Amino acid sequence: MLSEKTHEDEIDLAELFYVLWGRKISIVTFMIGFAGLGFLYAKGQIPIYQTTALVQLEERSTGLDLPIELQALPGASGGRAATEIEVLKSRGVASGAVDALSLHIYAAPRELPFFTNLLRYFRVPHPETDWLTPYSWAKEAIEVGLLRTPPEWTDEDITIEKTSASTFVAVLPNGQSVSGQIGVPIENTPEGLALRIDQLTGDVGREFVVSSRNRLFVATDLSRGLNISEVGRQSSILRLSYRHPKPALGADILNAVLAAYVRQNVERGSASASKSLEFIEGRIPDAEAQLEAAQFALNSYQQQISSVDLTFTTQQVLASAAQIEAQLNELELAKAELTLSVTPNHPSYKRLEENQEILEERLAALQDETKGLPAQQIEVFNLNRDVQVGQQIYQSLLERRQELQVVRASTIGNIRVLDSALPGRSSVKPRTARTVALSLLLGLICGIAAVLIPRVLRQTINGVEDLEKLGLPVFASVGYSPRVEASSSKSKSSIILAITHPTDLVVEALRSLRTSLHFGMIDAKSQSLLITSTSPEAGKSFTSVNLAAVMAQSGKRVVVVDADLRRGTVRKYFDAPRGSRGLSEVLSREAKLAEVVRSGPIDNLFYVSAGNYPPNPSELLMRAEFEEMIKELSTDYDFVIVDAPPVLAVTDPVILSKYVGATMMVVRHKKTTAPELEAAKRVFENAGSKFTGAILNGYRAEASNRGGYYYYYNKRYSYEQKGKNSD
Repeated sequence: MLSEKTHEDEIDLAELFYVLWGRKISIVTFMIGFAGLGFLYAKGQIPIYQTTALVQLEERSTGLDLPIELQALPGASGGRAATEIEVLKSRGVASGAVDALSLHIYAAPRELPFFTNLLRYFRVPHPETDWLTPYSWAKEAIEVGLLRTPPEWTDEDITIEKTSASTFVAVLPNGQSVSGQIGVPIENTPEGLALRIDQLTGDVGREFVVSSRNRLFVATDLSRGLNISEVGRQSSILRLSYRHPKPALGADILNAVLAAYVRQNVERGSASASKSLEFIEGRIPDAEAQLEAAQFALNSYQQQISSVDLTFTTQQVLASAAQIEAQLNELELAKAELTLSVTPNHPSYKRLEENQEILEERLAALQDETKGLPAQQIEVFNLNRDVQVGQQIYQSLLERRQELQVVRASTIGNIRVLDSALPGRSSVKPRTARTVALSLLLGLICGIAAVLIPRVLRQTINGVEDLEKLGLPVFASVGYSPRVEASSSKSKSSIILAITHPTDLVVEALRSLRTSLHFGMIDAKSQSLLITSTSPEAGKSFTSVNLAAVMAQSGKRVVVVDADLRRGTVRKYFDAPRGSRGLSEVLSREAKLAEVVRSGPIDNLFYVSAGNYPPNPSELLMRAEFEEMIKELSTDYDFVIVDAPPVLAVTDPVILSKYVGATMMVVRHKKTTAPELEAAKRVFENAGSKFTGAILNGYRAEASNRGGYYYYYNKRYSYEQKGKNSD
C-alpha cells in the first residue's frame, strides 16, 4: 500500500506536458493579454528622465602660515567621500536648491490619472465633452511667478480655471473665488494671498492646480531622490544623478544642488579664518592698551631719575628677553587659536605647552643675569622689556589680522564641479521592454495556473487510462464533433450524425462500439442496453440515437426508448413534436406499445419518445409494465436501447438497470469527474447492480493527457441544463 501511494503521489512530467500542450492556446492567450496590459501600463506611466553630474573632492589649502603643530592636524582623507556624500544628501543643501528654484511652488494642469499619458501616447484628440473639459490632454502648461499663502493654506490646492486668453479665476481653499489676469499679481487680499500667473497655456475651461508645499518636506523628498556614489575606489570623484519627469527642470535642480553645496563648502572653508580673525581683533585693543601703559611707565620713571644708560651687556640681555617674551606671546596666541578646533588634551596642544615651558625657563635664566645690576638699571631694564614686548605683540597682531583678512577674502572651496548636469535625452522609466517581458512571464505563470488549478480542483476524466484505473472497461472512445455542436446551437432539432455524415470519425467510433457490444453482450439476459451518465450534457442521448442508427445500417431492427420522463430529448433527433404520446402513456396504460413505436428516417430504426412528462416518473418506471415492455420489444426487435436520465440526478437508472441486459455509462471527456463516477458506481453497487462498461464521449486528442489520480468529490450535480452534443 505504501509503494502504491508513493507512486500515485509522484508527478508525471510527461502528463504535465500533455496537459499544458493541450491548452497551449489558452496559455498563449493569457500571455498576449498580460503583455498587452503590461504595454498599456508602461505607456500609462509618466516618463522619467535622468541627469548626472561629476564632482571632484580636493585637499583644502587654507593659506595660513601656521606652525607645524597646527598644520599637522589630521584631515578626513580616509572617509572624505562618505562624509561629503552625506553632506550632499543633507536637507541643508537641498533647502538651498528649493529656495533658489522655488520648488515649494507646485503648479500643474489637472490630469486624469494614468489615462492622460495613454491618450497622449496614442494621440487621441480631446473629445471636448463637458465633464472632460477641465482636464489636460497634451499642450496645457502653467508658470507661476509669485505665490505667497497663509500658513494654514500650506499644501492646500488652489484651482486655476482659464476663462479667456488673458484671464483666469482662482478658487481658494476656503471656497472663495478671485479673478485675475495673466502677468498681473493678485495682492492685498483679505486672506493674505499673493499670486502671479506668468503663463497659462491651454483652451478656455482648462483647470490647473497650484499649491505652496512645505519647504522642509520638499527638501526631504529632493534629498531622498539624489543618488550619489564614488567613481572607483578612493578616487575622490563623486557621481550625482537625479530623476525627474521634466528633463530641463531635473538638470536645473541638480545644478542648484551643486551650487548650494559649493557655496556651503566655501563657507565652511572660510569659517576657520573668520573665527581666528574674530579672536585676533578681540586681542588688539588689549595689546594696544598694554603698550601704551608700558611706554607711559617708562617715560615717567626716566623723568623721575633723569636718564640712566644701560650697558651693552644689559642691552643684549634686554633684547633676548624681549624676543623670548614675543615667542611666548605667539605660543599663547597659537594655543588660543588651537582651542577653537581641538581640546587641550590634543597632542599638538601638548607640544605647544612643552615649547612654552622651555621658553619660560630661558626667560627665567635671563632674569637671573640681571639680578646683580643696580636697582635703577633693573627697573629701567624691566620697563624697556615691557615696552619692547608690547610693541612686538601689537605689531604681530596687526600683521596677523591683515593675513587673516586676505585669507578670508581669497578662500576657495575644495570642491570642483567636473561635469554640470544636462537635460536627459531619453527616459529611463518606464522600461517598456522589460515591463512587457515581465508581463509575458506573468501571463505564462497565470496561464499555467489557470490550466492546472481547475484540473486539481475538478478532477475530470482526461483519457481512457483514467476510466481503467476506476475499474470501468472502455467499450469505445467517441471523438468530439463540431457539426453536432453547431447543429444543437442553431436549431431546436438535432441531427443524426450517422445518417447525415456516415464517414465522420465519430460514426466510425460508434461502429467500433457496435462491434464491442456484439461480443460483450453474448451472455446477456436480453439484447437490451441502458445508457446513462453521471450528470447532464455527457452526450448519452446522442450516443443512444447514433448507436441505434449504426446498428440499423448493419441490418438489425433497433428501437430507441427515451426513458427520461423528466427532460427527454430523443424526439428532437426524429423531429417529433413535444406533445406526442410515448413511454409515459404506455406506463400509465393510456396507450398501447404499438401505438407509440414510430419509424425513424432510415430502415430498421424505430423509437419511442418520452411522451408527456408525468408528475411521478420514478413511480411509473417501477411498474411491471416497463419490464413487460422491454420483454416485448426484445422479442419484436433485434436490439433495444434505453436512454436513461443521469444517475446522480435521479434514481431512475438504478430502477431501469434491473430490466436490461447491460448498462453503459457515458463519460464526457474533460467534463465528467472521477469522484462523480465513483459516486455513481456506489449508487449502483448499493442497489445490487453494476456498470457493464463506459463510453468516453467528446474526446479531444489535443486536450488529452495521460490521465492521473485525483480524489476530489464534487457534489454539485445539475439536471437543469441542456448540453451541446448531449442529452
